Amino acid sequence: MKIFIIPLLLLSAFASTAQVIVTPQWQRTGVLQKQQLWNMLLTNTGQGTVNGHLEVVLADIVTGQPILTGIGKAFAVAPGNMQVNATLMEPVQYIQMDASYVIEPGPNGFLPLGTFSVCISYFSHVHDAVDQLAEECDFIEVEPLSPPQLVLPWNESQELQNTPSFTWLPPAPTGFFSNLRYDIDVAEINPGQSGADAIQDNIPLLHQTQLVQTYLLYPTGSPPLQVGKEYAWRITATSNGSVVSRSEIWTFSLVSENDLPRIKTNNLPYVKLVKEELPAYSLQADYLKFDYVNEAADSSWNITLYDLTSGNNDSIPFRWDTIPVKYGQNLVNIDLTEDNSLIHQHFYLLELRNSLHEIWRMRFEFRRKENENNQ
Repeated sequence: MKIFIIPLLLLSAFASTAQVIVTPQWQRTGVLQKQQLWNMLLTNTGQGTVNGHLEVVLADIVTGQPILTGIGKAFAVAPGNMQVNATLMEPVQYIQMDASYVIEPGPNGFLPLGTFSVCISYFSHVHDAVDQLAEECDFIEVEPLSPPQLVLPWNESQELQNTPSFTWLPPAPTGFFSNLRYDIDVAEINPGQSGADAIQDNIPLLHQTQLVQTYLLYPTGSPPLQVGKEYAWRITATSNGSVVSRSEIWTFSLVSENDLPRIKTNNLPYVKLVKEELPAYSLQADYLKFDYVNEAADSSWNITLYDLTSGNNDSIPFRWDTIPVKYGQNLVNIDLTEDNSLIHQHFYLLELRNSLHEIWRMRFEFRRKENENNQ
């Protein structure tokens, strides 16, 4: 009988002295997918190999309520350091604990957006006994690939209406979110302040929460905006009540019609089309002028114009087949003095698609000389 008891006692003593240290190896703001949670370093400070498995628990950072649990396969940790990743842990068993979050089911699926606690535990296996040898907890902030994008009023614009319309684009990819809502803040900029200072330090003139749509007309019941004043605005996106991202801070000022600059028709420069999603705004007056390099050697135009001021991004019917296109640089100058397709002081987006599957864009405000002269 003693022959069997002594080895068991020695094994028990070894297990009690073995120690495994878990060191997560991810950036707190750089985790997007489940597989990244398994990037860690294990250190066995004992003298013998330890057999066991890892568990990862993603939880609500406020309540501690588990949201997602991952259990890796059993493996051995030799004395010293061991680099661990998701591939080594396959197959991983994931269990979603809170159905209110949107979590892709696959092993490489995206995590829900928000700030969460993450606890990594290592459990040793000694015969039928499973003991927790190590636990390390930290937090992560899962951010969207793209925050909300402001559209109107465009940055540093001059507005005539004291009840401007605010529009923006949702954060992307939208499939990450459930119960997506928006908060809007509008604050007056005091002399010497930046837009960011105004949003952070000043009492907002408008603070509206839980908006479902991506647009809002400045409410008449809010403090009136005044001519000669400058204002800042920002959009905050929330999912399931938690902040997931914030937009840039844009500014605009309120002016009278007499303060708007007079323009000389057709003296404005050609605007280069760019492949940016949100190019800076330019000014077009009576003529539509742009510069496009046709490296795709297309023989016809594939262009769509959108009215951004309408609130619905309506496309504008326009005949492009009468405008010649050639290989290389094209300086397009379209006379719109007798064409009412574009409206005075409306904002537009021009998108050109070519055979290389590229999208070239230009955003602009359109003005008419006739309207300018009547002011």
